[in-house]
Amino acid sequence: MHTCPRCDSKKAETVSKSPVAGAWEVYQCQHCFFTWRSSEPETITNPEKYNPSFKIDPAEVETAVQVPAVPKRKY
Repeated sequence: MHTCPRCDSKKAETVSKSPVAGAWEVYQCQHCFFTWRSSEPETITNPEKYNPSFKIDPAEVETAVQVPAVPKRKY
């Protein structure tokens, strides 16, 4: 398990690994669904350096009822 940079939950899991061993991994928080790569800068991967403006309160995830609509494909 990893700590989510966005909501600080301890529920982030490895969801994918590079075909080249050790090149990168992809993690996803099972609480807020934030996804990031291990190869991104520390401002994305490190919860202590993640921009506080983009942090979310884990308690608010449960009450988040507005989800943006996915636009229709144009082709």
